Amino acid sequence: MSRTAKQSKKRTKQPTKYVSRRRSRHSCRAKLLKPPCSRITRPRFKQGASSRTKLPGAIHCFTEHTYVGAETSSSMDSLPAQDTSSLSMYTYGVVNRGKHPAIVQIQISPNAVDYAVDSQEVVAGGQTKALVPLRFLHYTRLAIRSVEPDQPTRLDVYFQAQRMP
Repeated sequence: MSRTAKQSKKRTKQPTKYVSRRRSRHSCRAKLLKPPCSRITRPRFKQGASSRTKLPGAIHCFTEHTYVGAETSSSMDSLPAQDTSSLSMYTYGVVNRGKHPAIVQIQISPNAVDYAVDSQEVVAGGQTKALVPLRFLHYTRLAIRSVEPDQPTRLDVYFQAQRMP
């Protein structure tokens, strides 16, 4: 063997590395304690869009519907109903973007036709409130109205819910 061939053979020969294939206890424990939906992240939504978050191949844990710029009037107007039958926890976030107060009702229904008032709040101008139903039925919706008939206001409503596996 020539001298250059011996040198190139020495260069290509790598020392043997021993790698432990056993995982550390800490990393295994951390994976077991983590809920299966913790790796889901919520994508950004365009304003004014009503949307639902679903990621393929993952357990569906988080849902959000956004209603931006809902105008109040002198009559009670309802937002679309949410099927809350399989949700563990859900909340309505209401942001009053106007100067005038608004009356906000959470309404519940067993059949999406007949609704009963669960709770009612007044959201002052510029205020944000989180509203949670007190009772459970299959469907839930939010109804909004101006406190004073001649003073409409604009509300941003966020329905956020999660399902525990």
